[in-house]
Amino acid sequence: MALFEFAKYNRLAQSLKKGDTRAAEKLYEELFNKVFGFCMNKTSNRHIAEDLSQEIFLKLIDRIESFDAKRGNFLTWFWQLARNTTIDHYRKQKETHFSDIEEIQLEESSKYSGQEKMDSQVELKRIQIFLKSISQEEQDLFELHFVADLKYKEISKILNKPEVNLRVAIGRLKKKIQEHLK
Repeated sequence: MALFEFAKYNRLAQSLKKGDTRAAEKLYEELFNKVFGFCMNKTSNRHIAEDLSQEIFLKLIDRIESFDAKRGNFLTWFWQLARNTTIDHYRKQKETHFSDIEEIQLEESSKYSGQEKMDSQVELKRIQIFLKSISQEEQDLFELHFVADLKYKEISKILNKPEVNLRVAIGRLKKKIQEHLK
């Protein structure tokens, strides 16, 4: 992500701090799909992902005063907020309902017919099984790098790990993904 992008988000955050509702709308428009994808990856349930995404944006508005551009960029702050919100969700739940996973599979695959539907369900199941087979650290890296599309520097700040270690870990994770999808 270019420096221009970081500056743009920091400006929008500063405008939001001053009460500019258009800045909140713009942040929502720019980030919602990535946040929803991040939450979908965490929950495998469309309804929960939608609720979590909304909760993240409500927290953004509620906690924008705590963002300080002098201490870091907005995107790092925002993704830390998103990550903590999903962690809090699971702390409250302590249980995954596998029936919910089946519901989302049926809902998503109903767009297709016949063989496409079956292939889609099989592929989704393979991905879910793979994600459950990797460590929590690898799942976090997958979500932050591949789903949220964050750069190494941002992930480094969120996870408090050196960039060089993240590059190696994500490289290994890419190999695992490629091997699994063969």
